[in-house]
Amino acid sequence: MTDTMTPPPADASSSQDAAPSPVSEMAPPQGMENVPTTETPPPSTNETEEPSGNNAPTDEGATDIPTFAGQKLKHTGKQGVIEKIADDYVIPLSDEALKEWAKLDPEKFKDYAIQVACGMYPNFAPQIEAGLPTRVLLDPYVQVAQQVLGVVMTEPNWTDPKWSAALQGSIDPKTGRPVPMSLDEWRQFLMKHPGHGWDKTPEAHQRAQQFIQALHDGFRGRAN
Repeated sequence: MTDTMTPPPADASSSQDAAPSPVSEMAPPQGMENVPTTETPPPSTNETEEPSGNNAPTDEGATDIPTFAGQKLKHTGKQGVIEKIADDYVIPLSDEALKEWAKLDPEKFKDYAIQVACGMYPNFAPQIEAGLPTRVLLDPYVQVAQQVLGVVMTEPNWTDPKWSAALQGSIDPKTGRPVPMSLDEWRQFLMKHPGHGWDKTPEAHQRAQQFIQALHDGFRGRAN
């Protein structure tokens, strides 16, 4: 292969005419003009930095799935499976209990989680026993809360009256027993209960301004 960077030898009589200019000595070989001069090549466009999420290498059975408001489960392997089941059925689980349950078949823990969830959420017990995870049943109430209050960043405490009302704040007219609120009842409750702070939300401020403006327009109309 011809060395394009080295000029051919010349005799002394023609060296002055044949000597390349400084510019031609520094020019890169043909076809190499666009090669980066830095030592580290740019990253490939086909490679993206993956967070430690669903596509990251994890132990078999790992679960790194968003649970509530973008939060993710903390464990992998069998512990991750147990943690995911507890999250699906919205039951408390300490780290020590998690380690012990991870030594057993996850199906046994799922049976236990269903039993605990039925006790914690008795009005949903028939649906839970039929195979619906608690989180699926609670999700509509969470979605309405986020529409009314804005993004709820932490898991609601469903034993707190301001949240548990969604699950037992209405009354079945036939039996007289507490039953879950309808979504419209829940929406109204969120706006009235002081613990939820709806009066501090942008929507509440906007409604207040609209009310004041309506009063002002009403007085103005009477004056005219």
